[in-house]
Amino acid sequence: MTYDPNEDRTYWRREDSRRLIEAARDSGHELAIALGERLEDLADTADELHDAKAEIAELTRRVDYLRKELDAYELGDAAP
Repeated sequence: MTYDPNEDRTYWRREDSRRLIEAARDSGHELAIALGERLEDLADTADELHDAKAEIAELTRRVDYLRKELDAYELGDAAP
């Protein structure tokens, strides 16, 4: 059992998300279990956001490149 009912809020705030999720699951309290499940659903959000931002940056670079290429075609600077 990872849940310790004798620990206070300050203790739990210092713990990482994985520990909180496990403690919530083992707490026996329906609200804590539901909140632990919600936290688990969000656990990878930071990594997913980082990946999405990197993908946006890459796609923005591609769009800029393609716009320049299109502009060149429209101006007749590039062979068809």
